[in-house]
Amino acid sequence: MMNAVLKCKGAPGHMKFASVPIPSISPDQVLIEVKVCGICGTDRSFYHWGEAIANTYQIDSPRILGHEFAGVVAQVGSAVQGIKTGERVTVNPIYYCGQCSYCAEGLINICDNRQFLGINLNGAFAQFIAVKAQNVIKLPDSVSFISGALMEPLCVAIHAVERVKPGLGEVAVVIGAGAIGLLILMVLKAIGISRVIVTGLGVHKDRLQLAKSLGAETINIEEQDPVSIVKDITGGRGADMVFDAAGRPSAVSQAMKLVAKRGRIGITGFPAKPSEIMMTEVSLKEISLIGNRAYKLKTWQQACKLLEGGLNVEPMATHTLSLKDWERAFSLIDQRKGLRVLLAP
Repeated sequence: MMNAVLKCKGAPGHMKFASVPIPSISPDQVLIEVKVCGICGTDRSFYHWGEAIANTYQIDSPRILGHEFAGVVAQVGSAVQGIKTGERVTVNPIYYCGQCSYCAEGLINICDNRQFLGINLNGAFAQFIAVKAQNVIKLPDSVSFISGALMEPLCVAIHAVERVKPGLGEVAVVIGAGAIGLLILMVLKAIGISRVIVTGLGVHKDRLQLAKSLGAETINIEEQDPVSIVKDITGGRGADMVFDAAGRPSAVSQAMKLVAKRGRIGITGFPAKPSEIMMTEVSLKEISLIGNRAYKLKTWQQACKLLEGGLNVEPMATHTLSLKDWERAFSLIDQRKGLRVLLAP
């Protein structure tokens, strides 16, 4: 038996810490002993539940949540090659079919038959998890378990940046100083975008300070007008690209005011309510609205190389708690006291 945190039914709360059987593995799977697992915004949405999450995801209960994790291979299926027990790994949580037209292009994020660990399949808020061998990513020796658990949100950031196609000398604005917003900042800096502006709320002053330490210019939108500041910085032109990493219904309409003519808006946030935007403005300014979901297969290799090259994502992991303290972990997130809170089984 093993300890796990389960979502029990589609309603607010209804999660519990319980003892469940250690999963058995099929010939093409490996069993991983989880060392740390991050709590994603999606996990928080499942915890609180609501119309938006119910309409977006189909989840059977009870379900073990959690998909941002790293651990050690504990057992290897009889048909698996190239993976050994004791190896340090993380896991791509997207189960892709490999047969549809999107998979053929490596676009597993929009696979027609996409399933996801911690949603459609049991996740890593547990001591052990069984996963397909093809989804296992070995961690470089220099990458810690914490960085390994943060590799999944780092992949989200890499994919979002790639989709917007930054150019040298361009100005970027990141709306939202959460973990994804700050990781987008770090990726932009890593590829040479020197001028990045991060906006956030007053309650996120510590996050804005972290953004500043990472090389961003910051705007507290409760004290300053981000539109006038960005216009001043860009000589009235506006930002070349704006990333919505806030997930607020107002974020895209604000991005429309921040972006220059022919600028790009990358949408990563998942707002709980519909966003209202003036499509006339999209046409008149020739703005590109770019949706971003998860990551491609190659993104994991890119993330590994960035971490091996010295990118330090560990400041994103502000708290590490025991799995049995999961309620306190979610409370820290609700109180906006943590960026990525990790659970250690």
